Parts: sequence; C-alpha cells; structure tokens
Amino acid sequence: MSIVTGAIFIWPQAILLLAGDDTPWAILASIAMAIVMSSLALIWMKITPPGILTDRMRQTWHGFAWPILFIHITLCLILDATMLALFAQMLSAVFYPLTPLWAMKLMIAAESAWFASRSFHVLARNIQFWFPVLMLLLFLLITIEWTNVHCWWALRPSTHIVVHPLLQAILSTWFLWKQNEVSVTVAHFVRSPTQMLIRKLTLGAILFQGIVISLIYVITVGSIGPYAVLRLRWPLVYVLSNQSSHTFYLSRPGLIILLIWTGAIVFYLAAHLFCMGVNSSKLFTKSYNLTPMAVWIFSILEILITFFIPTPTTATHLLLDFFNPVDLSVSLIVLVSSILIRLIANALHAKHHLA
Repeated sequence: MSIVTGAIFIWPQAILLLAGDDTPWAILASIAMAIVMSSLALIWMKITPPGILTDRMRQTWHGFAWPILFIHITLCLILDATMLALFAQMLSAVFYPLTPLWAMKLMIAAESAWFASRSFHVLARNIQFWFPVLMLLLFLLITIEWTNVHCWWALRPSTHIVVHPLLQAILSTWFLWKQNEVSVTVAHFVRSPTQMLIRKLTLGAILFQGIVISLIYVITVGSIGPYAVLRLRWPLVYVLSNQSSHTFYLSRPGLIILLIWTGAIVFYLAAHLFCMGVNSSKLFTKSYNLTPMAVWIFSILEILITFFIPTPTTATHLLLDFFNPVDLSVSLIVLVSSILIRLIANALHAKHHLA
C-alpha cells in the first residue's frame, strides 16, 4: 500500500526537472534500482534466522544493532514527517484553504497511529480491504484522463542519454521505493513465509509500482505537457481535478482524489509507524508489549518535525537533497555489509561443525 500510493501525489515533477527528455529511461532505471535493493534485502533475509528486522539485525550486528536501527528510525521519521507536511500543504492549497495545517496534520497522524497501535492482524486486514478500492478508483481516474492525453511527442525517450542528470533523476525517486525495512519486518508475520513467496510478493509489488508511476507519468505529461508539469506545484492533483471526457462523466473528481490519498497516506504512515514501533519494542524489551506506546511516541515526533517544514519548497528540498542521498547510501552500505558479515559468519560456523 505504502509503496504504491503513499507519495505519488508529488510525482513526476522532480524526475522530469532533472532528466528532461531522458525521463522514460530514468523511470526504467528507477525500477531497476528498486529491484536491486530489494534483491539485496531478500538475500540478507535468506541467510539470517527468521525474525523481524530487529532480530535479524541482532543476529548480524550484535551490539551494533541498536545504533543502526536508530539511524533507520530517524531517517524514517524524517521521511514520514516530510510526506505528512506535504500532504497537509496540498490539502490546504487545493481543497481546504481555511483549515489550519496543524489540524489536518493532527487528524492524519492520529488516525495513522490508531491503526498502527492495533495488532498486525487488524492493520493488515484494513489495508487488504482498502487497497483494491483505492486502486480501482485511481485506475478509474487514469482511464478517464487517458482520453485527454495528446502530447505524445513529450513521451518519446531521448536517443542521447546524459549520464549525470540521469543518475540524479534516478536518485530523486528513492523515497518512492523506501520499503526494505517494512518488507523485512512484516514478512515475519506472513503465514508460512517461504523465501519463494516473499520474493514473488516483493518483486510483484515493485513491478506494480512501476506500472502505476509509468501510467501517472503518461497522463500528467501527456495531458498538459512537460513545461506545465514543471511549473505546477501539484501537477497530478491538477490533472485529475480538471478532468473532462466525452466517454465518462464525473462531476466531482476531487472527492475521489481526497478519498484515494487520504486513505493512502494514513496507511502509508501506519505501516511505517507499526514497523518502527514493533522493532523498537523488540529491541528494548525483547517482546512486542510496548509497541502501542512506541507508535504514539513516534507519531508525536512526526507531528513535531512537521512544524520545522513550513513550506512545500522546504519539504521538497529536505526530501530530494537530504533524505534521498543519505538514506540510499546508508541502506546500500548496511545491506551489503550485512550480507558479507552473515556469509562470513555462516562459513565459520559450518567450518567449526565440520571440524
């Protein structure tokens, strides 16, 4: 749920700004990056004993597990606070200009924390119920907007690829794929979690996400052109809110947009809050008993962080210029190091048993 819709309302402005005519190649490379990072996480899961993220970190890093988890939680809080701030700012700019920002932030954060503080069964069942509904509504809006796509010239990929802007554009998409910690944590709660099943679900989610972001790129750039996308603050919301079609009739598309992204951002934050809460509780108490309290503490921290993100420009810079490069670097270093440590430890263990 969080992979697919949690942050897509600000897509695809940043990647188009950086990659220009190379954007289609950047999208494909972004999907490839997500597959590589998820594959590394799957390899690490395969060579570590079963458990949530905290358990696997302890098996790999022992006493160094807690500072790594602290860095992960800090970066996740920054990401979630940024997305919460951006979403509230979008609601204020487009739908509710007279409603205080703090009220919208508080409502969304409180609802997310409520879901995250329940049992995993309750959270998962709610996501399983609402996910098809929200996706059906999103694809309905995409289908309606498809009739307005006329700038096909803007969708043609360039035949001359400029490497440095392309790499910057790929990096700008990392916040969409920041889900390895969630996958590693919730995989433990899957019924009969075989490696094959987890691999299929993870790669399936990435490919589905790739389809969604590609379709949204086509309808935004194809409908209003690349120059308008670069100049609008919320290009996707603008496109979907101003639909006109001779095939479909939809008088209030804004209501559907509100339903899709309010539900999406709530479960996006809830999934992250649950994982942060359950890992923190297991780290400090070796049980899940303190998960609800940890969830509410993290939710309060997210709200407090949002007050240091006063404008969409500040949020976008924090997301693209700080979070993406820092988090991708940390994730890559930790994953590669964890795999090497576990391979060495497993080899030494096997050698000891043979001796």
